[in-house]
Amino acid sequence: MAPAPRQQSVLCIDDNPTNLKLIGQMLARRGHLGLIVAPSPELGIELAMAHEPDLILLDINMPGMDGYQVLKVLRAERRLCHVPVIAVTANAMPRDLERGRAAGFAAYLTKPLEVGLFLQTLERCLPGGKET
Repeated sequence: MAPAPRQQSVLCIDDNPTNLKLIGQMLARRGHLGLIVAPSPELGIELAMAHEPDLILLDINMPGMDGYQVLKVLRAERRLCHVPVIAVTANAMPRDLERGRAAGFAAYLTKPLEVGLFLQTLERCLPGGKET
């Protein structure tokens, strides 16, 4: 009998409780994913360092620090620099997409999220993920 796959962790950093709830509901469809939520950028960085998640979902527009500033902090941390970070944002203009790619996000998803694309992107970006 093959061993059960290890549970992977996803950290979602978003200041909007509705977005956190929605992402939680979508991830509940994937039993192999555990969700850690952070309603502020500062707590998100703290939780990322404490838990070293397999993947980070990061809102761009947050008070205090924006997603680009958070990404810069994460990339500077030796234990986290390899963790894929997906931007999840309402910023959907072509220049926003280009800025996200240039900043080093593994993927750039725009709100409102399309469930199928969201889940495919997660599976592709998770370590050991597959192209779908």
